[in-house]
Amino acid sequence: MKKWKLIVSLVTVVIVAVAMLVLISGKKNGTAAAGESYTFATVERGTVESVVTSSGSLSVVSSVTVLAQMSGRLESVRVDYNDEVNAGQVLATINTDLLRLKARAAQASVDKAQANYDLQALALQNSRTLFGKQMLSEYDLKTSQSALDVRKAELSSARASLEEIETEINQYAIITSPIDGIVLERNIDVGQSVVGGSSAASSSLFTIAEDLARMQIEAGVDELDIGSIKVGQAVRFTVEADTERTYDGTVEQIRLVPETTNNVVYYSVIVLADNSSGKLLPGMTANVEFIKEQKTDVLVVPTAAFRFTPTALTAVEIKRAVFVASLGDMPEEQKATVLARFDEAQKAMAASGTDAEKSTSGLSSLMGGGMPGGPGGMPGGPGAMGGSGRTAGSGQSAAGGTGTGTGAAGAGAAGATARVAASKTLWYLDESGQLAVKLVQAGASDDTTTEIIGAEDLEGTKIIVKLQVK
Repeated sequence: MKKWKLIVSLVTVVIVAVAMLVLISGKKNGTAAAGESYTFATVERGTVESVVTSSGSLSVVSSVTVLAQMSGRLESVRVDYNDEVNAGQVLATINTDLLRLKARAAQASVDKAQANYDLQALALQNSRTLFGKQMLSEYDLKTSQSALDVRKAELSSARASLEEIETEINQYAIITSPIDGIVLERNIDVGQSVVGGSSAASSSLFTIAEDLARMQIEAGVDELDIGSIKVGQAVRFTVEADTERTYDGTVEQIRLVPETTNNVVYYSVIVLADNSSGKLLPGMTANVEFIKEQKTDVLVVPTAAFRFTPTALTAVEIKRAVFVASLGDMPEEQKATVLARFDEAQKAMAASGTDAEKSTSGLSSLMGGGMPGGPGGMPGGPGAMGGSGRTAGSGQSAAGGTGTGTGAAGAGAAGATARVAASKTLWYLDESGQLAVKLVQAGASDDTTTEIIGAEDLEGTKIIVKLQVK
């Protein structure tokens, strides 16, 4: 029995050891460990947009507020909300009973003034006759003329008063629409008293929109994004009432006076939109996207793919893989030389006690064309990694090539550094199922998708987006 227990124990130990070896082998080869899997996305052609988001409220492009031109009590209101009106159409009338009484009194004043004027004109004619017969002095003649001028002025004043009252009756008491449009607001009812428009207490009677076939949005854009907004720029927006439908618009105006809210500076941007469907109503909230850039038929990948970092590789292995990818189409012999120098630089940093996984100083020195000798330096002294240095007595550079060869390698390494700094990484599994990396240039991007440039050979490739733990 003890013998069987011993055999079972040995078998168990062997199984555990084999499992650990498989796990370690998987990590070393860059494959996902047990219980882990990769989520892939295919590099394919599509459309990507770069946008600036904002929000605002819809309003009519042009509207007119109608005020009363005189005070009084409303006798009739002839239109209601949403009624279409024409220019000159009667909207409401003000009671004119008192005005008509005033008009009668004013007419009587005109008649009286006319009679006085006619009498004085006859007196002046008589005075001129007497003056011609030298029976009246010149002073009396001029006095009679002046009296007639006074009567004439009185008649003109009486007529003006009558005309003012008649204007109020025939015009001001009748409130008409100044434009063709639609009634948005009606703030009055029959019997209500209104105050003339010249008074500070006057209020709006009607608001008439000129045209509801076009609407405008006043959106606030913060100072960080306002530089991306141009007049004539295409705009896309939705409204809360119908989030499934997208409307188009155009930037009409960028107002230069800023507004500050919670220490954030905003600029008002006016967007014009077509409303021939009549679905857009004043006051609706619009979620706006200003289209900065739009590209079609370009290679795109999920933006999350750029954030993936393999856990199956150490930081040094990742750095080496990215460096190899940066060498691109460099000749194999030169690529081997540069890679050998890279590996030696990593070993040198490790020998000097530098954390090769975190420090980039050694790699920066490598890219600069050389690495000092001495403690922590490359074997062979200052020229070991230089463009033309040679090791003493050998006639060969430390990297195993001639001085000219290592100079080309240094230049290639410097170019690789520039490519790494300006590129992003995409990881995928090669034909043998091992992790591989490709350096690409990122182009236009939105929240989820990014254009990639200079990677036509990746079209159709399944790239790794994330590591998924089962």
